[in-house]
Amino acid sequence: MPSRIRRRTAGVLGAALLAGAVLGCARDEGEHFVSVGGARSACELPVTLEIPTPWKKKSLDEDAADKKRSRYSPCHLELGTGKTALALRVDVYDKGRTKTSADPLKALLDYDGQGMSNYGEYYHDEYENRLTIAGHPAAQMGYTVKPPDSNVPTFRRRMFAVVTPDATIVVRVGGDNPGADERTRALYDRVKSSLRFAS
Repeated sequence: MPSRIRRRTAGVLGAALLAGAVLGCARDEGEHFVSVGGARSACELPVTLEIPTPWKKKSLDEDAADKKRSRYSPCHLELGTGKTALALRVDVYDKGRTKTSADPLKALLDYDGQGMSNYGEYYHDEYENRLTIAGHPAAQMGYTVKPPDSNVPTFRRRMFAVVTPDATIVVRVGGDNPGADERTRALYDRVKSSLRFAS
């Protein structure tokens, strides 16, 4: 191979490697995701799901009798920091009940009704539908709430319920900061698409 062709080939190869390095750096600067859930996890769940970093687990006041009876929250996380922070909560609902005829939409509406009884008349942009998540029956819903108190900002909630052999899992994503809706949607879609049943 003539030296001129060798030099040109080396130059093209060098440029390609440099471009690859730049793209690699750009990818590294993007959002990073980790898996939580399953046995011995920071959030021990019958499912696993992916969340972005950074994140921290938040403690909740739990009623011991309620935890044994039907509902508890083993995973309440704050994702991100400051104005970009989002909240993700995973509840195990109707734990230990027979699941052969479980209806995820009914469970989801029942679950949501317990927490939103004070704001029901202020819902808008509401939707609810059935779907399949990780090959199992599921349901999802979302809505915007404009509280009557002008000091409380309008917020968007998205949640889904999926039936497992032992319980119904309810996953709720939200962000109270202005402009959080797109981040909430992206997080919700990632969590929903990454959910797998823990082995």
